Parts: sequence; C-alpha cells; structure tokens
Amino acid sequence: MESSRQRIPQLPPYGQFMGQPSSSQQASHSGTSPPRRTDHSYTLTSSKNVAWAKLSVSSRARFPNHLPSFFEGEDITGSVDLNLEREESIKSVAVSVVGQITTSATDVYSFLHITDVLWDRAMGDPSQTSQGGSPTFSGKLRGEYTWPFTLKVPAHVTLPNPSGVQESWRIPPSFSEKLARVHIQYQLICHLRRGKFRVDSKIGTVIAFTPIIKPPSFPNARKLAYINNAPLPGPDMHPDIWESLPTVQLPGRIFRMRTIHPRLTLWLAKPLSYTRGSVIPCTMRIECPDAQALDLLAAPDALDIRLRRHISMGLADVSSTSTGAPSYAIEFEETAEDVKSAVWWPIRQGATYRALAGEIHLPRELKPSCCIGRFKLSYTIDIYPLQAVAFTTENEDIRSLQSRVVDLVTAYAPGPRPKVYCPSPPSYDDASSILSPSEMSFRPV
Repeated sequence: MESSRQRIPQLPPYGQFMGQPSSSQQASHSGTSPPRRTDHSYTLTSSKNVAWAKLSVSSRARFPNHLPSFFEGEDITGSVDLNLEREESIKSVAVSVVGQITTSATDVYSFLHITDVLWDRAMGDPSQTSQGGSPTFSGKLRGEYTWPFTLKVPAHVTLPNPSGVQESWRIPPSFSEKLARVHIQYQLICHLRRGKFRVDSKIGTVIAFTPIIKPPSFPNARKLAYINNAPLPGPDMHPDIWESLPTVQLPGRIFRMRTIHPRLTLWLAKPLSYTRGSVIPCTMRIECPDAQALDLLAAPDALDIRLRRHISMGLADVSSTSTGAPSYAIEFEETAEDVKSAVWWPIRQGATYRALAGEIHLPRELKPSCCIGRFKLSYTIDIYPLQAVAFTTENEDIRSLQSRVVDLVTAYAPGPRPKVYCPSPPSYDDASSILSPSEMSFRPV
C-alpha cells in the first residue's frame, strides 16, 4: 500500500481533458468471453517416486504454476486419477472445497465445506461398466481409475452472527498478505479414505477465489457524461449524482502572520460503490476570503484526500478463567492503511472560492469490501489537513478530518463504464494482494 501522497502538477481543466478511457478501466471480470483455461495437476508419489494419485483441475490462471483461480459462478472442474501397481484397500474417493479464516497457526474458523463423493465401496467395483458394480466387491483397487468432478462455490453461506443467530453472508474473496494477521483461504482437496490401520491420503491445493459484486446503476446524468465522452457535471449543476461530505473548517495561519478559517467541502460520485481497476470521481470546493491564502490552499498538491483500507476481526468468544462463563474480548485491534491518494486539477474559481475535480485511481488487485462472521474488510475516503505552502494548522496532529465509508466491488454495473479523465501518477505496483504460491500454503483438513 502507498504510504505517501502522489500528485500530478498542472493537470488540464476537467472540460479540456476528454480522452478515451485508459487501460486502467479494465475490470477484473468482464464476463464478455470465456477465459483461456489453464490445467494444473498435483500428485502423490510412492517410495519409488512413482505418481500413484493425481488431482487435476482447470482454471483461469495464466500459468500452471500459479494458484488455480476462479470467479464466483464458475464451475471448478477436474479429475482424480489413480494408478495402483498393487492392490490397495480404499473405502472412498471424495473432493471438497473448504473455506477458512485463519488468525494464527492454530486458530482456524471454517465457513465453507462442500464435498462430492466420487466413489465409495458401496458403489461396487469402479472398473465395472454396469450400474451397481459387483455386490461382493471387497474395496481393494488395482490398476488405473479416473473420476471427473464438478464443484461450484456458492454466492452465500449461512453462519451464526456474533449473537449466535443464523445469518446469510456473502462469500468473501481469498485474502493473504505477508504482514496481515488475518487470512482467508480456499482449498481444493481430494480425500482418499483407506481401510483399518491405514492412514488416509490427501492431495490438494490452495485456490484463489473472487466473488462477483456489481455496484448499483449510475444516475442518468453520470451515464450521459460517459456516453458523450464529456466531463461529469459538477454538484452545482447535477447535485443528484454527488454525495456531499459535511463541510470541514480548518483554522490556521498563513505565513505565520494572518489567521484564516478555510472551509473544505468534498463530493463523491454516486453511488458510493466503485469497481476496482476504475476510478472514484470527486470534487472539492475550498472557500477563504483571503485571496493570497486561497491560491496557496487550492494548489492541487495541497489537497490530501486518501482511500484507506480497514481490517478487523471484531469480537472473539472467550471463556472467563474464573467462572468459565462465555464473555467477549477484542481479538486484535483494527488495522488501517493508505491505499491511494486523489489527483486533482482546477476547474472553476471565484473571488472567495476555488473548485477542483479529482480522481482516486483504484488498483485492480484490491480486494473487494466484505464481511463474514467477525471478519470485516472495508474502505473509507478520508480528508486530511491541507499541505499548502506557508500554511500551518492550529492543531499539528495529522488526523483525518472527515471520513466516509465506500464499497469496492469486482464488476461493472450495466451501462457505460467510468471514464479516466487524467492519468494515474507512476508508482510501484502493490503486489501485497496478488496471490502467489509462496504466500498461501496447502493445509489438509
């Protein structure tokens, strides 16, 4: 995540920059054409290093050595293959998709477990083509066997809320970052259940899962601006497409001589739900009767508006050491970090005010807003004190002056897509949210 603000000096006025949508408008999930599929395979080998069990799965991942990747609604298809050189006592063959939230090596909370039994002993000899197989089949297998499978992750799961009441929750995305204290992990597992006195065998992999979440439709005036390749009309022309945050007054001194009381009002484009890989359009109005101070305060580099991410696990059930009765305690404090800062350019001015248009460019790797059980991942837009030349605030504590919760989603609403009216400043890619085999480990369950 970014730790400092990024600025583009001397951006063109809003109405003068009407280029075509940039490549950053590409959504994580377009839904327009079937993706290219990649085959992945995972094996169990004998003491002679001969593969005797193989789990195969096809996904939208770019390369076979990447984690298998799936979007909500997609089938998870594959097969289980056995190649047994001698007789093996196997009771059943099953595949499962398991979803878990982990907060430590031992604290694991399962929220999803779907299983498909591909074969068990009651079905008879799997090598028989007739239905029912042999009624006297002993369960010992030898030779080659293949079982295809198809699984699908549901859009919602039913789990108890913190009060113990069953509640429907939208399925969360995979989430794993090196410094995060919470991880959400999905696994595809093949379970080979053996006979007595034999250890069962498991083979599997972590998979990357992304829910498909769309924002509400845009207001008509916003749609028309995108269709006509025109700037978004401001709050004074079409207030119905903008959400206003309460005006902030920021007392301070200019050149350490004159006391001023500038007023800041921020508007965010409605609805307050934005697709990753696109932008958050915003408008700022700065008011101050001191003309010299106003020019300094309204410089695009002076504005500090940030998108922030918040992660929490809320309340955790614990037991009182004295009475044994259940109680509640904070498992760990909420963490918050900066994601992106807005870029700005002037659009209008008057004797006592300046108006600027801006955008927050959303990385396409961002995880969407989600909440399940006691886990919550959310985003806010925060106004921070102006960083203008020669301006000092009365309160030197750099804290958010105003905050508004927004939703980040993974797909686009029907209709025109958001336009990018200014380029994003160059920055290092944030790879913290990109799933790779090294960041998530298979944990048999």
